[in-house]
Amino acid sequence: MSQTNTDPEIASQPMTGTWSDLIGHDRIRDWFATAIKQGRFGGSMLFVGPPGSGKKTAAKLLAKTLLCEQTAPASMSPCGTCSSCIQVEADTHVDVIRVSKPDDKATIPLEYLIGEREARMQEGFCHDIQLKPLVGSRKIAILEDGDFLNEEGANCLLKTLEEPPADAVILIIGTVEQQQLPTIRSRCQIIRFTLNQKNAKRLLREVHGINVSEEQLDEAIEIAGGNMHTALRLLDEASNDFHNDLTKLLLAKSPDPVKISRVLTEKMTSVGKDAKKRRHALRDAFAIAVQNYRRRVRALTYADDFDATTMSRLDRSVRAIHELDRNANQSTLIECYAADIAAGVTGERGGIG
Repeated sequence: MSQTNTDPEIASQPMTGTWSDLIGHDRIRDWFATAIKQGRFGGSMLFVGPPGSGKKTAAKLLAKTLLCEQTAPASMSPCGTCSSCIQVEADTHVDVIRVSKPDDKATIPLEYLIGEREARMQEGFCHDIQLKPLVGSRKIAILEDGDFLNEEGANCLLKTLEEPPADAVILIIGTVEQQQLPTIRSRCQIIRFTLNQKNAKRLLREVHGINVSEEQLDEAIEIAGGNMHTALRLLDEASNDFHNDLTKLLLAKSPDPVKISRVLTEKMTSVGKDAKKRRHALRDAFAIAVQNYRRRVRALTYADDFDATTMSRLDRSVRAIHELDRNANQSTLIECYAADIAAGVTGERGGIG
């Protein structure tokens, strides 16, 4: 049961290109090349790093490299034009299994991993990876959204990760390794994707065609915390006014919960009815809040001062991001967040707040 990711944000990304286009990850590319040349490339791997740092691009490049019909894997130069390369790019290759979290689910459904209840281990990720390749010499299984495996789902993967078929490569894509069960981490080779400031700016300019000042790039990357998807949205021209308006409200001496709620709601509804786009819009707003409160905390620290209210507002903004990632009701979250910011409390109430 292969699930294709239809995220419009991902679908709009540039074509995969070649390994030389993978900015900031020469070390990872060289490690792959050495392992392939030495004939010891396979097994289970966990890719971790911020969204947009290149994990999914690397996974697709690996699939092309291993399945290309024109060039040998050791060359690390998939042609990009043979039927296998074209099918990998289009997410239609029969020997590439892809599973991702549906937009309307909080976790990856168990049936995606081991099949429907009446057909356990007769379909799904763990079943499909055991099948012989149909076209190429390898089978590549890519489990996206690894952060959204619940405990039951993660446990279903353990035997598959520990003893994958000899001709298979299993790639789990997540953000931080600590979000994976220790039993999964121990069964995978961990590949860390990180972008320094220089390479993050190169990625935004050279791959995504962003043409703004260095200061704007630096600020967007700081707010985004290394998440290149967030940075791209923040660099959209229309986001500047919202950024300024929200900052003024958050840093006011007495923040107005009604105005904060209204601005956040307008931002959320401005992107339309798509649930994922609304979630992204709110996440960006909370990231802006985190940046502003962090700056204030740093300034107070340099002045040898401390403000418990600012710390509580920072904590509340971080918690809001976590709640949003857990699919909290967005309207309720906005109301609770605005009220808590105005009151200067963390919103620790055991539920949504």
